[in-house]
Amino acid sequence: MSLVLVADDEPAVLEVLSQVVEDLGHEVVRARDGEEALGLARACRPHLVVTDHMMPRLSGVELCRRLKRDADLKDVPVILLSAVLPQGAPEAHAFLHKPFEITDFEALIHQSLVNAPKPVVGVEVPPGATLSQWAARALQGPLEEARRQLRRLESGPSVDRAALEVLRAQLESMDTVASELARLHGGALSVESPLGRGLLFGARVPKGSVS
Repeated sequence: MSLVLVADDEPAVLEVLSQVVEDLGHEVVRARDGEEALGLARACRPHLVVTDHMMPRLSGVELCRRLKRDADLKDVPVILLSAVLPQGAPEAHAFLHKPFEITDFEALIHQSLVNAPKPVVGVEVPPGATLSQWAARALQGPLEEARRQLRRLESGPSVDRAALEVLRAQLESMDTVASELARLHGGALSVESPLGRGLLFGARVPKGSVS
């Protein structure tokens, strides 16, 4: 199972793309614009990024460029989606022109994750460690950074409340996973508080195409 960041400013499209990724057995982090996607990528360090191009605050192409300039995220593959770009962008790992078939999207996700670097940048798997033990340790750094960013945003003079709520929900999701891993391994991972589930789930969508 991999962590996939999906970014699209159209809620219906975001729901469909996320559902497809979840149906393939992966965890999903959702972003509604490029700026939010960049912040979540830095906090969560996903294995794959799927992003639309035409988005508020930061376009998909610019998001690719920012990720490439980040030492911790430069090797994370990015699937760029667009109805206006004819051939994608050189900074993207792969490109799909809208509208596209869901089966093509699924195949590209699989191919991108197979070629994605593992383990997550900056985290080594200790000899003899189980996957869940490694995951618990890997989550600790991003969680601390996400909490720090959340506290900074909450105390700022001008706050984007909608973006703040999304970030808080994603942090709750990560905390839930971290708390469960800590419980399974005798509290090996410290979390600030037991938070409720923040994972986003939607109704199943029929196989077809995305426009």
